[in-house]
Amino acid sequence: MDTARRISCISIEHKTAPEPFRARLSFSEEEKAALLYSLKEAGAFGVILCTCCRTELYHTADEETGISLLAKRAGMSSQELLSRAGLFSDERAIRHLFRVASGLRSAILGEDEILRQVKKAYEHSVSAGGVCCELNRIFQAAIACGKRVRCDTAISQIPVSSATLAANAAAGFGEKVRVLVIGASGETGSSVLKNLLGHKNVTAAATQRSCGGKVISDSRCRVIPYKDRYEAIDESDCIISATASPHRTVTLYELKKRCISGRKLFIDMAVPADIDRDIGCIDGFTRMDIDELHSLAEQNGLLRQSRAEAAEQITAEEVERVSKELIYHSAAEEIASAVRLMQKSPEAALHRLKKQLSSSELRHVLEVLGGK
Repeated sequence: MDTARRISCISIEHKTAPEPFRARLSFSEEEKAALLYSLKEAGAFGVILCTCCRTELYHTADEETGISLLAKRAGMSSQELLSRAGLFSDERAIRHLFRVASGLRSAILGEDEILRQVKKAYEHSVSAGGVCCELNRIFQAAIACGKRVRCDTAISQIPVSSATLAANAAAGFGEKVRVLVIGASGETGSSVLKNLLGHKNVTAAATQRSCGGKVISDSRCRVIPYKDRYEAIDESDCIISATASPHRTVTLYELKKRCISGRKLFIDMAVPADIDRDIGCIDGFTRMDIDELHSLAEQNGLLRQSRAEAAEQITAEEVERVSKELIYHSAAEEIASAVRLMQKSPEAALHRLKKQLSSSELRHVLEVLGGK
């Protein structure tokens, strides 16, 4: 692909990297801004996408620089990063982004959330001045492609998002289930809470930090201070945690200290993990993490897979379209020169085509120029 700037992608995702490794690349907004600034210092542009399933850097730097900056930000060596990373460049990078935005690379095939996350990552980079014209065209086209895939195939209408799966698991824990949501003011947590409120057998409660965002207003949900979460855990059958906190929201030490017991389901939707991984040692406690939720999506996988074939076709069409746009944009001088030559001497232009192209290429060009 002949573009003014080469586009590269470094991808670390759930298919190649386990949750503890991905957690090291789960950057805060400040860390993402710092990474974009490092790229700008290197004379490059970029977009950083961070979700619970993936961290991806789309950039215009040379491959070595991109890898080095991302590894340094994650506190690891380039070699360690490369052991779990996928590398894409030019049209392969564009195709990868379009498939990500369309939900075709998600653990839950065709899920909606990734499209919002791609859009948010793009807007964050735009606001930071980190986007060039090529990245701007590619990301806008990828977002449009993701919308078209969902509209034309209805692939996302099969309910297998992480939020839906977590709510379904909680509602299925008993005939009447008391559920506590920690982090309900965040994007994932609020989605979980909305799904929970759709289950008639669920009684919901949600934590609220004094300095955090607001929990959705609903008479069916009891809001409690975050500091009182352990008292609420003791009263709950299921606890779902989905925060962006770097610290544990539920620890084994506090559970033991407060003598909290009984049959309980803990669902951890955060990366890094919110809930102590060792709580399963308490009799009656079950812990489910984000990777286990993804495995539950397999029950609807076959149906989504049948619709994914149409989504792949749409994605291929849109990648071809934007690739042509980029070529046309980067070849402005060549196009102007060709127009001048055609106006001055059409015969000379056709002779040049005859000399430079293969017979099949020449036939195709003449057919196009002839209106066929």
